[in-house]
Amino acid sequence: MSFFSSLFRDIAIDLGTANTLIYIRDKGLVLNEPSIVARERNTGKVVAIGLDALLMHEKTHPGIITIRPLANGVIADYEATEELIKGLINKTKSQFSFGIRRMVIGIPSGITEVEKRAVRDSAEHVGAKEVYLVAEPMAAAIGIGIDVKEPMGNMIVDIGGGTTEIAVISLGGIASGESLRVAGTDITNSIVRHFRKAYNLAIGERTAEDVKIKIASAYKLDKELTMNVRGRNLVTALPEEREINSPTIREAIATPISQIITSIKKSLEVTKPELSADILDRGLFLAGGGALIKGLDKKINEETKLAVHISEEPLTAVARGTGEVLENLEKYRSVLLSTKRY
Repeated sequence: MSFFSSLFRDIAIDLGTANTLIYIRDKGLVLNEPSIVARERNTGKVVAIGLDALLMHEKTHPGIITIRPLANGVIADYEATEELIKGLINKTKSQFSFGIRRMVIGIPSGITEVEKRAVRDSAEHVGAKEVYLVAEPMAAAIGIGIDVKEPMGNMIVDIGGGTTEIAVISLGGIASGESLRVAGTDITNSIVRHFRKAYNLAIGERTAEDVKIKIASAYKLDKELTMNVRGRNLVTALPEEREINSPTIREAIATPISQIITSIKKSLEVTKPELSADILDRGLFLAGGGALIKGLDKKINEETKLAVHISEEPLTAVARGTGEVLENLEKYRSVLLSTKRY
């Protein structure tokens, strides 16, 4: 590699509804920050991106708004998405860097051509010369260490913030599956709604996320958990603290968990018999932040009778997979999605 070409960087991005992760060729995973932008309401000027913007989220005055530019794994606010990508890439910039040569981006498997084009255009607008797209379940499988090109069925369930990606992968392609727009954000929102309905207590998204991480479970725990939660009483309008336990939260999140498991079962129903036999042997692999919900593996096992494996570092599986594709573009060229121009 010449000195001049070394000044251009190759980047892989897991552009998620909740978090965006950046992988740089030869450096590995360098950044994992929330997909959120804070800007001035009147001027539109960006004041913070990523972690800095999350610290402001739900604590701003009327002059500043926070935006999550991605919803259900796709771009909801085009301009804010570009600001997010640009800002996060700038956080990774070394002193001597001219720009981006190649960019590999993980996207939901069920997005439309229009949504695909929006992702590619955003990447080009931030300076990428070549843009490649890879389906998130395929990236997750590669990130977990599965040989996606073998003639063997592997089932991946990647529960992200905005989408749950369910895919049976064989011979470098997705044989069957679904991109379900029910995922981590819906589980968080279920917790917010439960507090409003059951206790007349308004809690913020960050508090609900904290509850989800600390005590949420999909299956009965050996030792049930409790925690104190603070919010604003909707009747008195005063701050209030309430103790909550894991069985209550389990009930609150039962609907989105049930929807995810129903989709897994539906995908299994349409899987070819030979691939089904492979899945019976190998079990299914869980990735994404949702894989960390306590007892989810046991709940899926109870409903499907399949062995369930939680991948190592499930939060970074897609990012590591897109990074692996970036490092070995020729090897994985067949798994890349077309980015047709119109």
